[in-house]
Amino acid sequence: MDKLKMQTPDLAQTNIEKLAALFPACITEARGEDGRLKKAVNFDLLRQMLSDEVLEGGEAYEFTWVGKKAAFAEANKSIRKTLRPCPAESTDWDSTENLYIEGDNLEVLKLLQESYLGKVKMIYIDPPYNTGSDFIYQDDFAMSRREYSEESGHVDSNGDRMFRNTDSNGRFHSDWCSMMYSRLLLARNLLSDDGSIFISIDFNEMASLRKIMDEVFGPKNFQREIIWRIGWLSGYKTTAPNFIRNHDTILFYSKNSAELDFIKKYIENQDFKPLVKKDKALTAKLSSLGLDAKGQKELLHFINHENRPERYPMEDTWNANEYDDLNSIAIVSFSGEKISKLLEIGQDFKGQKSLGLMLRLLESVTRPGDIILDFFSGTATTAHAVMQLNAKDGGNRKFIMVQLPEPCGENSEAYKSGYQTICDIGKERIRRAADKIAADNPGCKFDGGFRVFKLDDTNMTDVYYSAGEYTQAMLDQMVDNIKPDRTDLDLLFSCLLDWGLPISMPYTSEQLEGCTVHTYNGGDLIACFSENIPDAVIREIAKRQPLRAVFRDSSFANSPAKINVGEIFKMLAPHTSVKVI
Repeated sequence: MDKLKMQTPDLAQTNIEKLAALFPACITEARGEDGRLKKAVNFDLLRQMLSDEVLEGGEAYEFTWVGKKAAFAEANKSIRKTLRPCPAESTDWDSTENLYIEGDNLEVLKLLQESYLGKVKMIYIDPPYNTGSDFIYQDDFAMSRREYSEESGHVDSNGDRMFRNTDSNGRFHSDWCSMMYSRLLLARNLLSDDGSIFISIDFNEMASLRKIMDEVFGPKNFQREIIWRIGWLSGYKTTAPNFIRNHDTILFYSKNSAELDFIKKYIENQDFKPLVKKDKALTAKLSSLGLDAKGQKELLHFINHENRPERYPMEDTWNANEYDDLNSIAIVSFSGEKISKLLEIGQDFKGQKSLGLMLRLLESVTRPGDIILDFFSGTATTAHAVMQLNAKDGGNRKFIMVQLPEPCGENSEAYKSGYQTICDIGKERIRRAADKIAADNPGCKFDGGFRVFKLDDTNMTDVYYSAGEYTQAMLDQMVDNIKPDRTDLDLLFSCLLDWGLPISMPYTSEQLEGCTVHTYNGGDLIACFSENIPDAVIREIAKRQPLRAVFRDSSFANSPAKINVGEIFKMLAPHTSVKVI
């Protein structure tokens, strides 16, 4: 029985707990007046978290590297970018809720911050392993010895070394750590409180990634280190000078361990296969040993573990191949999952993940209707697995794939087959996978489409000049501050991102008195970007009482015209938020 504390609460510790929920990386430990360890705040780190500039100041004992503060600043820094819709490259544009986004994932994550804040149930990423090979996102993040010395303060302004540099290896890790740190800080914001993140990694950066994840998510949110077997004991591996490395690792963290929604999978006792089966030969042998029928039954009962519980959690039999459909030994290179077979090109893709692996992870932490994000999506195995699971259980999970359009080598079989970038491969893989899933599951309904968006500069022209720099041409341009190559759809989706609305919902477009009016998700937003919008159109939009309305600033001739729009909405739709671009 708990005792009453008979004292007022420690408000300082209460506030620290609140800060820990928002900024787990800023929480450390310190000894109180009674000599006991208690939670404390690293205020230097907190100041850096709240700034988009690199702050000066000493750094305490912590996992750090050259450029860590800059990674903080980069994650917090605002950008003038947008996502431009590409219906022509999409599949089922009007009805799908899946997204495929091309561009630098750091900037894409920034653009998704408001629209998908706390809405993603699961994140899976398979980032570059920093192996030293040439791969997407510059897999070799090594800094030159001189760059590392200059940035870490090991040389003075004259280029002379200030002290002996014994950290000859650290320069190979700093850029990789910075790349991952800024992205994980942003990714955490997108996870729901009951959400999870899985990251595949190998030995090269395993230790660094574990420390980064502990800072970003907090040590208490570490769930498991999953060992994933990557090959058979054969070939060149048998020539290893010592123990053979035959696995990679998947780090599993939760957003909030108290809220983690983990779905256990069980093997029923009746489904276990007997280790020894009774037959005539066995019966004869046991009889010759002096065992009667009762003794034989008891022996087989013991050997086959038939006294076990009604069921076992599947997690206790992770690699029990004959029971679990998750079979890490069925390596992709030995299976029918090879992307080269699906796309009919004579080229293998190193590091392609197993569908069985992805399905098992999805089954463990997602439910129908959840959103799954992969911002190092590669050949889009995650999207494939999401569709496969939806077809299996009738769910409507949605995926968001983000991938840099890394060019395929001109001599590669992929390029010769018409795939100019890794994004072309990923999109076609989703199309063909959807077709195959539909063919294998006739009558099954699932979302096999995706909307394509591409990262681009802002839709607005830059007008930041001093007064003396303006020319008449610049002033004429300011009458309409939207770039001439941008379409209504470009403007509509940039407004959605700016307003924090998801970009996967349905919308309609219609003509009203010569003006194009877009209605998003049944009235979450109505937009009209036409020139010289007549009052009748403004009144019709206001009568529909959308939650939000947006117009082009240049649509109105002068300030009185804008005031008139405001008065119309005050009268007909007083709760509508009205803005212009």
